Amino acid sequence: MPPWVLEEADAAAVLGVVGELTTAESIDEFARLAMVGLRRLISCIDISYNEMNPSAGRIEWMAEPANPRMADFTPVFSRLMRQNPLVGYFERTADTRAMMWSDLVPFEQLRRTELYQEMFRPLGIRSQMAMIVPTPPGIVVGFAANTERPRFSERDRAVFNTLRPHLAHGYRSIQLRDLVRRSPGWTGALADEHGVVHAVTDDADELADRAGVVLEAGQPLPDAMRASFVEGVTGYRASDPAVLSAATRLSEEAGGVAGWHVPGPVGPHVVVVQTQVDDMSRRMADAGLTRRQTEVAIELVGGGTNAAIAARLGIAEGTVRKHLEQVFRALDVTDRASAIARIRGW
Repeated sequence: MPPWVLEEADAAAVLGVVGELTTAESIDEFARLAMVGLRRLISCIDISYNEMNPSAGRIEWMAEPANPRMADFTPVFSRLMRQNPLVGYFERTADTRAMMWSDLVPFEQLRRTELYQEMFRPLGIRSQMAMIVPTPPGIVVGFAANTERPRFSERDRAVFNTLRPHLAHGYRSIQLRDLVRRSPGWTGALADEHGVVHAVTDDADELADRAGVVLEAGQPLPDAMRASFVEGVTGYRASDPAVLSAATRLSEEAGGVAGWHVPGPVGPHVVVVQTQVDDMSRRMADAGLTRRQTEVAIELVGGGTNAAIAARLGIAEGTVRKHLEQVFRALDVTDRASAIARIRGW
């Protein structure tokens, strides 16, 4: 069956919700805006935002409209959540497409479960549709819609799936912005599709002072990062969830500073930069190793021949050999195995 194509009015309404999501400053605000927007688009009893750890039987959730009975049902769902076929499916597959109960099990089978009898039947729910955002293994985060009807329409599923990459990107963006706000050693920025910075976190000045890497509103990203960033944004497919890029070394003088970006379906896009050298690099610097010698030493621990290390770092094999001689001398060892053991001991 070909995918359902939204009518022009529905597509415009979805874009309106996407625009509202870009104003969110926290996960709670993002979830509320998404739930309110989805309720405008889909006829249902309610929309919920759920953060679940099925193995631990833990859930945090909110609903639109707010339901005072949710507190009563939290212990029930925490105990029996794996009886919901959607929870088990998402936990097992990490599939981010919108799915319904009816896609997975017959209603008669679901109706016989304790979860349905103790929670969904009292709430008058006959069908549920849900989608998740990308999260670490073992965690399920997403939105669910409930209805008294036997199933949702394919048009409703298309609304969920059209919003899916935007919800994934919005969730990841705010998550990363929270990371750089709360975690010392990281600076965050938002940049448009051309790599021009729109906003930065408060510690951007520290990044410039410590490492000479400038992130400033109205200015382009550093050249190395900008090239990678523009390539990532240009190659991004709107149907894909947002994912963190590979690390990009920002400059030869940056003392180990690297940056990552998160292209998504709508801008501005997230950039994060590590502003502090990690403990391993600091220990090696204390041992008298240069930045390049430190990189070679770390690659040595990763395994491979001199030729493999040279290929990974983009330098000549003879240069690797000379750097390793300096590494052995600085670490007071005479062979690769002893050097690896010393570094792993750190």
